[in-house]
Amino acid sequence: MADFQKPKDPNWICTFSLKRNADKKAGDNRPDLVLVDSDKKNKEGKPYRKNFTIDGTWMEASAYIQDNKDLKITIKKTGSAPAKPADEPLDF
Repeated sequence: MADFQKPKDPNWICTFSLKRNADKKAGDNRPDLVLVDSDKKNKEGKPYRKNFTIDGTWMEASAYIQDNKDLKITIKKTGSAPAKPADEPLDF
């Protein structure tokens, strides 16, 4: 996402990508769509999800496909502290 250009729309909040959840099994309560994987891996060797910030607070998104084929997107706050600023500020 380093090459992502912020839209000129003053109402724009954030943009994120979702992918099908490979861990989803029929009948379980896991989300159908989850954030894409980051380059960093946990102790088990599985990649972390690529979280994002809104107004400096870390967020995580997931989505569920409803029976009528609608998409229900959930955005949850994953941290209470403001996000640490990047080493080099990005010039939008």
